[in-house]
Amino acid sequence: MSVSSVDHVRAAFELIEEFERATTPTQVMGRLSTALQTFGYTAFLITTSPELIGTDPQPTFLLNGWPDEWTRIYREKSLYRHDPVAAMGRRTVNPYEWSEAVYDRKGSPQAANVMQTAHDFGLKDGIVVPIMQENGTMAGVSMAGERPEFDPLAKRAIHVISLFAYTRTVALYKAQATEPKRLLSKRERETLSWAAAGKSTWEISMILGISEATVTFHIQRATAKLRAVNRTHAVVNAIRAGEIQI
Repeated sequence: MSVSSVDHVRAAFELIEEFERATTPTQVMGRLSTALQTFGYTAFLITTSPELIGTDPQPTFLLNGWPDEWTRIYREKSLYRHDPVAAMGRRTVNPYEWSEAVYDRKGSPQAANVMQTAHDFGLKDGIVVPIMQENGTMAGVSMAGERPEFDPLAKRAIHVISLFAYTRTVALYKAQATEPKRLLSKRERETLSWAAAGKSTWEISMILGISEATVTFHIQRATAKLRAVNRTHAVVNAIRAGEIQI
């Protein structure tokens, strides 16, 4: 389906709903990748403000949809320091095309090398959507392809899509960071939950479709992890630790 035949506004809002249903950054990445390909963008990157590694600033990649080899070269050769597209993103909050990142090709051979190397990887032109973060630093969504779409309606849809993709990705990473670490495996929690409900080893094996020996194995492992002396003690400790609920 050609981009010109797409109802950009409707497509953008349908995608936003999909982002909201995503439970992992990987799901956001996959959906965003598919959506951007519709507009001719075959690679993309979501970054936050750069971190200083020694004296060399490096961007933090939240979602990396660049070609692997381009990413390696970009990092190993510290191309971020000379990237005119990234530099422009530190000076504006308005979306811009890569071609708008003006630099002196003769006076800035390093910047010209960055753009030529990107071109060699099929990243011939693109768009950047800068995003102001809560702490006042800049993040952004950058995308590129060989023949990307620059139709005004497409650019507006891409702007909205990028903002929501970034917001959802950050929210999911924050949720992962604050999520309590699980001590028990999924199967250990299942067996203890049924034990807490008063089920015998045989009953648990029938419910979960595993052998009685396997049930005993998981309960014994959970008991050891919880520093309990028996099954009942393990159930109590699991409830206290928030591993299971009754």
